Amino acid sequence: MRSTSVRPAGRRLILLSVLVVVLTTIAAANLTLIYLLFAVDHPGSNFGGFLLVMAIGLVPFLLTAGLLAWTIRGRPSEPDQLPRQLVGRLRMISGFGLPFMFVGGLWSGLGGALLGLEQGSAAAYALTLYQFTFLAAVIADGITLVVALMTRTVSRA
Repeated sequence: MRSTSVRPAGRRLILLSVLVVVLTTIAAANLTLIYLLFAVDHPGSNFGGFLLVMAIGLVPFLLTAGLLAWTIRGRPSEPDQLPRQLVGRLRMISGFGLPFMFVGGLWSGLGGALLGLEQGSAAAYALTLYQFTFLAAVIADGITLVVALMTRTVSRA
């Protein structure tokens, strides 16, 4: 008879979800910073014209982060007893959020790259940092999805 523990997988899933929340929030802040710094460096530019491009990237990041934070906030006090409903929600949020984060974040990042940023400007540094935070957030969400799919659940009576 094979005995497996749910405890390490449950803790890992919660920690990965917290990491995704942090990384997606940082990526959203970096994305905003690109356009804000560009508007500050170029006084004639219209910041309102960037709002739609920013929203395409920000909404998936912030919506995924908010839903994950709301879901793990209500987790049980015992990390080895992850209910089926919690794991199911984490699977669903990560699964639906991943393609939208990828497409929206890539679209907004490419929009920032096409602004014609001057090399060495603050906006160019923010864009460089965004490339890494964007990839980190997408990869962390993908790993969270895989771990959530592989996590065994405990049915609550």
